[in-house]
Amino acid sequence: MQYLVKKYSEIKTIDSKGIIFIDGSEIFFADCTGKRYDSETCVAERNIEATPAYFDFFTSDKTIRIIFGEKGAFSKSKNHKCFVELQMQINELGYSSYDLS
Repeated sequence: MQYLVKKYSEIKTIDSKGIIFIDGSEIFFADCTGKRYDSETCVAERNIEATPAYFDFFTSDKTIRIIFGEKGAFSKSKNHKCFVELQMQINELGYSSYDLS
């Protein structure tokens, strides 16, 4: 599968429209729905058990993979916390992601 990789640390903002990265690129949630699953809310697949953990967003051009691969002291717990934080933000905005773990 072809995908563009972004790091969670590159996210600038998340709002009801989608995700904006520091470099100005964006993921629009409305563009991701209905691409992979017959669902009006599912925008991504996620896998917390992968190395590194990731979310794959079903964008129009190519899938954008957000990875949680920080290294260093306490990185495992930090990556887990950030992963769950992104999942909760997506849910709070009325969207969902499919769990592959």
